[in-house]
Parts: sequence; C-alpha cells; structure tokens
Amino acid sequence: MPPSLLLLLLLLELPPSIRAGSPGAEDAAELDFSTAGPVSRVSPAFLSVTIDANLATHPQFLAFLGSLRLRTLARGLSPAYLRFGGTKTDFLIFDPKKEPTFEERSYWQSQVNQDICNSQALPSEVEKRLQLEWPFQELLLLQEQYQKKFKTTTYSKSAVDMLYTFANCSGLDLIFGLNALLRTTDSRWNSSNAQLLLDYCSSKGYNISWELGNEPNSFWKKAGVSIDGSQLGEDFVELHKLLGKSTFKNAKLYGPDVGQPRGKTVKMLQSFLKTGGAAIDSITWHHYYVNGRIATEEEFLNPDVLDTFALSVQKVFQVVEEITPHKKVWLGETSSAYGGGAPLLSNTFAAGFMWLDKLGLSARMGIEVVMRQVLFGAGNYHLVDENFEPLPDYWLSLLFKKLVGTTVLAAQVKGPDKSKLRVYLHCTSINDSRYKEGDLTLYALNLHNVTKYLQLPSYLSDKEVDKYLLKPSGPDGLLSRSVQLNGKILKMVNNETLPTLIEKPLRPGSSLGLPAFSYGFFVIKNAKVAACI
Repeated sequence: MPPSLLLLLLLLELPPSIRAGSPGAEDAAELDFSTAGPVSRVSPAFLSVTIDANLATHPQFLAFLGSLRLRTLARGLSPAYLRFGGTKTDFLIFDPKKEPTFEERSYWQSQVNQDICNSQALPSEVEKRLQLEWPFQELLLLQEQYQKKFKTTTYSKSAVDMLYTFANCSGLDLIFGLNALLRTTDSRWNSSNAQLLLDYCSSKGYNISWELGNEPNSFWKKAGVSIDGSQLGEDFVELHKLLGKSTFKNAKLYGPDVGQPRGKTVKMLQSFLKTGGAAIDSITWHHYYVNGRIATEEEFLNPDVLDTFALSVQKVFQVVEEITPHKKVWLGETSSAYGGGAPLLSNTFAAGFMWLDKLGLSARMGIEVVMRQVLFGAGNYHLVDENFEPLPDYWLSLLFKKLVGTTVLAAQVKGPDKSKLRVYLHCTSINDSRYKEGDLTLYALNLHNVTKYLQLPSYLSDKEVDKYLLKPSGPDGLLSRSVQLNGKILKMVNNETLPTLIEKPLRPGSSLGLPAFSYGFFVIKNAKVAACI
C-alpha cells in the first residue's frame, strides 16, 4: 500500500477536530459526564435577585422602579424571585397614613389612562433629577453601613404599591422582609406593624411571600439588641399564625436569613430550626467571599477563594439535615464582596468568575434558589448601574437564564486541572426554541492565563455544539464594565428590547476553546440524554 494512501486512511480514523487541525485538540482536557440521572434539581427561579431595603431610606428613590428600561432588564431574568430585604429591613416601619413623596405622586399621575406595565411610569425630568441626586444618596447609605448607625425610616402605602407593581410588571415574585427589631417589653416580636402591612396588602389583593428580619446574628452590632435563635424561631411561628389568619394563609415564609455559618451563627441557626423550622418553607442564609473594602483582583480570580463557598454550603446542610432533614435551602442574599461590594471589581467582568462558579456549585450541592444582591441599587455589586445600563454580571445572568435548565448533572475535568478549569453541567433550558429536551448545557470557567481546550466525552464527540463565549470588551480588560458575546458587544437595542443572544456553531468533534480568563456556555445539541427528557 502506498504511504500516501496509508496516511489518508489513518487520518480518516481520527476525530474530525484533529483531522481538521483544530487548535488545542491534542492537549485538550477531557471531560467526564455522569448523565444517568440528576444529582439535584433547582427551582425554575433558581437565579433570583434582590432590591435592597436601603432604597426605601428616602422613599422617593423607589420611583426608580418606574423605569421602563429597568423593568425590561428585570423581565429578562424571569421567572425569578425579587427579595426586598437587607440590613435596612429592620429599620423600616410601615405608616399607612404617610403622604407619598412628590416623586411617588409623579409616578402615579403619569399612569392615568396608560398601561402601567408597558409605559414609562417615571417622568423623564423626575428620573434625571433623581439620577443627579443618587450619588449623594449612595454615599449616605455607605456611610451608614460603615458606621453601623442606622436610622429608622417610615414608608407609605405608595412605596409598597411601587415595589409590588415593579415585581408584578417584571414577572417576578415579591418576597417582602418584615422588621424583626420591633420588640415587646419581654423581648418578643411586636407584630402590630406587620399586621398593618398585611391588612393593606390583603386589601389590594397582592400575592407576596414573606421574611422576618435580616442577619439576626448581627442585631447586637447594628442595634444593641440581642435575640437568640430559639426566640427568633418563636417569632416566626407567631408570623406564621398571623399569615394563617389572613388572605396570606397560603403565602410562603422564608428565614432566618442568617449570615455565613461560623461560630455563634451556626448555633443560632440550630436553635432557630428547633423552634421555628416547621414554620418556614425554605431555610435562607447569606454568603459573600471577601471584604469589599480591601478585596483585590487576585482574590476574585483565586480558585482557593472560590472553594471556600463549598465549605460553607456543607456546614449549612449539615445543620439542616440534623434538625430539619429535607427542608429546602436557599441562598437568600449573596454576591462577591460584602460591605456594598468591591469598587472597580464587583461591577466588572472579573466578578463573573465568582458569580458563575457560585451558581454552578449551588446547583450541584442542592441549593434550590440563589438570590443575587442586587438587581439595582447602592453599592458596587449591582447587575444594573445607576444609569440603567446592564453590567457584565447581568449579561452572564441573562445567558444562564436562557440556556441552563433545572436538572443538574455531574461533570468534571479529568486529571489534575480541576481547580482553575471549572465545569458544570445541566439539561438545557427548553424555553429557548432553538433547543429541545435531551440537549445538554455545559458552562465553564478558565482561570488560567492561557487558552484552554475541553474535549467532550467520546459518545458526544459527533454532536453539534453552540458556543456562547463571554469576554471583556474595551481597554480595561478584566476590569471592563462591558462584555462581548462571541466577539460582539452586548447592549440593549432600546428601552424595551434586549439583544438576541447569538450562538457560534462549532463543527462536530471540535474542542471547546476557552481563552485566558474567560467563561462561557456550550449547548450540546441532539444529545438525547434520557435524564433530560
């Protein structure tokens, strides 16, 4: 046989990617998938968002929620929960007799004879003025947070209406945090103000879920009030009874929204679950990786920092399984860095590594819902900035919503490269008409400073793959506040329209390339995985 013919036959036996000289094919990291059955299932609202209660410190700023552009962005993340909570939760008092602000009145007056969900509810001149005032408000909120001196604020019926209208028009389910620092002389929760709010919301026919308090483990630092977990559990039982006597008898109740599982916080969660575990529908806790005031870019890219999250999850599940086995666990509030986020980091492309890895680990480890702090508001960890411009983590969240389904499967990189090359696998969301039951969505992060390649298991090597690669855009590199998808910068078409998320088809057998410090999604089409059907 002539040598040239022999070489041709050998080439035909090779996978298409190698025959075609696909870059990286020879040193691609092999992937190991376990698709016989799911490792867990998450809620359709798995990726959810928050609005921090500090937005109501001066209630006129709640009028921001009348922005048609902000509603369009929020609607892109539906289905999701919208949690109204945070530290300020326990310093807000509902006053049904309070007069609405000028901005609130402008909001409602603009809606006369208009479809409230499909019109700009915030007059442009009011919006511009509020945007000019917002930087000063942000400074006040951050100062209050740093000094841990919080002033009690009242809010009106109009404020509640604006919040509910925003959630309802955006296709989000509202979770409202009630003030847990209102106490009787014998240190029990004083439910009278909550009753006023429940009565009002009942009269309006609102569909709301509820929480009570925010990070009760830090009440002493914030307010000089000490409440143990057992008492807090009894308070939740009291709230559960109140809901049962109202039109909210079928409403969900979540808690206790404790901080990270360390020392006294673990003990508080244990004693809370013993007295109040039966009253709640899901257990909520909070997680941040680092201190926003001193965080560095290196920490945002450090796999050892990312790995600390899994240890916290394990601690929480250990407590839950000991006391209230099988109770659902949610991340009730989470982001990259606490203290309002890390300036010039938490609102850039670099933050996406923490966010995407947290989503992947949460789903794999059995957390049903993850609530991102915040959709919009003060700080640096928002998804949408003060000009209603979506930041990199918004686009990452939007892609996750479009491509990632609720059935979680197992995937790992074979060999030693599991730390800086991190992979997660779900059934594909079939909300996107391009895909069907049985398809797979792989999402991956490359923390190496060189391009890395992934090789699918051999039984999937002949499948077509759609690639959605996210990279920073512009001269700021990883600290960019804009992002490109498959080389095209993502931005809104107009106030009412999000861009089409365009895939890049890969040839069957191609290695899946991830440039240095990038992340992305790969949809494996026609995979026909039984667990996804």
